[in-house]
Amino acid sequence: MAAAGTSKFLTPGMKPEAVVAGHLATIVIPLEPLPASRPRVTKWGTYIAKPYKQWIDAALKVVPQGNLWLDKNLPLLVVTTAVCTKARTSKLFFPRMDVDNTAKAALDIITKIGGYWADDNQIVHLVTTKRFVRPDEPAHTSLSIYSL
Repeated sequence: MAAAGTSKFLTPGMKPEAVVAGHLATIVIPLEPLPASRPRVTKWGTYIAKPYKQWIDAALKVVPQGNLWLDKNLPLLVVTTAVCTKARTSKLFFPRMDVDNTAKAALDIITKIGGYWADDNQIVHLVTTKRFVRPDEPAHTSLSIYSL
């Protein structure tokens, strides 16, 4: 328990290890990262863009259900890393996609699969990065879950 007047949660300049009670799980989604897209709205209804829908379907097949079943009141720290394939003609030093949308896609899949947390609203700290693959490394997204 934190002392009176101090926060148990991450504050600017603090390292995540300073508040983490324990590593609970690491999940790897062995697919090329794809940022979550906004739902499209037409006069006929709402739909998800086809590439993102295909990514969701593929992820649901390759990521196993968890066995944590954490209490809905347990605050979590989640660290995500999107490791993307660099286009041969790209001159960029990092992937172009928005880092928050790559994290959202991964979090949505883990929530949908179940067994890791009750709801992603339990995540009170999110650390997310993106980078290109290193030699002999496949594209993927990894998530590490820690209890606070």
